[in-house]
Amino acid sequence: MRILLAAVILLSFLSCGKETKSKKEILEGTESITSETAEQTSEEVESALGDLFNDQIDMEIDESVFVIDNGTNRANEDMSAGIMKMVAPQPYEAFKARMQQEPEEQNGVTSLGIEEVDLRGKTVLVQKSTTKDETGEEMMMMMHAFAAGENKTIMISSYYMKSEESKYLPLIEKSVLSAKLKE
Repeated sequence: MRILLAAVILLSFLSCGKETKSKKEILEGTESITSETAEQTSEEVESALGDLFNDQIDMEIDESVFVIDNGTNRANEDMSAGIMKMVAPQPYEAFKARMQQEPEEQNGVTSLGIEEVDLRGKTVLVQKSTTKDETGEEMMMMMHAFAAGENKTIMISSYYMKSEESKYLPLIEKSVLSAKLKE
């Protein structure tokens, strides 16, 4: 389950990350107009991933339910529910536009929709998705995102068994409402 969640979050990041730079073909006998080395690209990816997964967010999490602490993510005891906090290094409007362009089904995960909602006075982009766990039970995956300054977006990703939505969704929403960048 952790692998599935990590894959989905990484796919979300990659689809919302910086656009890939184009390379120009150099004809023999002409000077290179632009060049980009694999080392520079690797450094850019490492920097973006560092920004994404670096613990830059303060938020309230019910530690009596989400007892396993892995820094940027928390999970319940049997790992059937969890919550992860991330900062996307792009403005909210750009993040929102990219998320709205994602396919409805991707890598076994089906999007149930994405919408901007007012969550107790806070404008939040919410995407709800579903997939099946190893045993075939339906699992819900949520992504909440909102602006965090001019060029950053806070993303709170979570998962839980559909049969336990009434238990976990209020705790997740409470965490989303309390989330803010560390000062």
